[in-house]
Amino acid sequence: MALFGLIGNYDKPGPGVSKDEPKKAAPVRFFEILWRKLSKLVQLNLIFMIPFIVVVAMMVGIFILPATHIVFQTSLLGPLDLYGLYAVPAPLILLSPFTAGMAYVTRNFAREEHAFVWSDFWDAVKGNWKASLLNGVIVYLAYVILSFSIFFYSNQMNENWLFIIPFGICCLLGIMMLFAQYYIPVMIVTFDLKLRHIYRNAFIFSILGLFRNLLITAVIAAMIVATLFCPGGFLVIPLVLLIVFVFSFISYLSSFATYSLIDNYLIQPYYKKEAETHNAQIRVAEGETLSFENDELDDDDDDAPKYVYVNGKLVDRKILKEESVFSDETKEHLN
Repeated sequence: MALFGLIGNYDKPGPGVSKDEPKKAAPVRFFEILWRKLSKLVQLNLIFMIPFIVVVAMMVGIFILPATHIVFQTSLLGPLDLYGLYAVPAPLILLSPFTAGMAYVTRNFAREEHAFVWSDFWDAVKGNWKASLLNGVIVYLAYVILSFSIFFYSNQMNENWLFIIPFGICCLLGIMMLFAQYYIPVMIVTFDLKLRHIYRNAFIFSILGLFRNLLITAVIAAMIVATLFCPGGFLVIPLVLLIVFVFSFISYLSSFATYSLIDNYLIQPYYKKEAETHNAQIRVAEGETLSFENDELDDDDDDAPKYVYVNGKLVDRKILKEESVFSDETKEHLN
């Protein structure tokens, strides 16, 4: 790994993968790419630590400020400090653009494409910071509203069991929001779409990709549990892993697991449509006469274009509707 690329030119693209090589199973490709890109993932994680350390310092500063700490009693977790729960994590919003930078690099790794870790990371941050920052604000607001609602309704369930309905709805929305975040950074760096369209697709994928979403969540949860139950004398191990690997690994895991679904439902249909349009343009350019059935020329079709190509000419659809068979005079007029 040559000291993680610090010595020598390791940003030069390699020979790549042959087009004719059969595609391996997803788990095999996941670990093969992980091993090949391990040094670059370490580089990526170290780059991400720059803004992460700044944000953590801001969180510590907010925590030590002299402020009123409101305690909220919950039946689930006991007394909670609302200031520490909601005010202290607010700077995490500022990390959102940098998650887009990681998503761009790890998405390229998942596609088995080359990425210049340093330059591509910062280019992706610069090119997608507005949508990513807005997504960070939305995630923070959703966290505040949904978590407080869950605590509130859990208390109310002790008095009236009907509150289990809004409690369950809030839990479900929280899970869908979590699953959607596995897709949103990848889609932000992949598509030129408005954020509301990205969110719509992400919530659809949160259901369509249920198995892979649960898998990502299980891996992240296992990492958290392993850290929590790590003996005190060995806490330096998860701390070192956090600094050199954890964030980039989670980004790679999410990109690898979600990109195939995004590709199947969003990217490939687009290329198929583009290919069909291109082939139709070629046929028109070669002088082929396009035929139209009567129902294809119905004025009630709001999506139908006003003009269509016939022998390379733009013709009003009304003319084609009035004459199902072109006369010689009409053909001469169109030519």
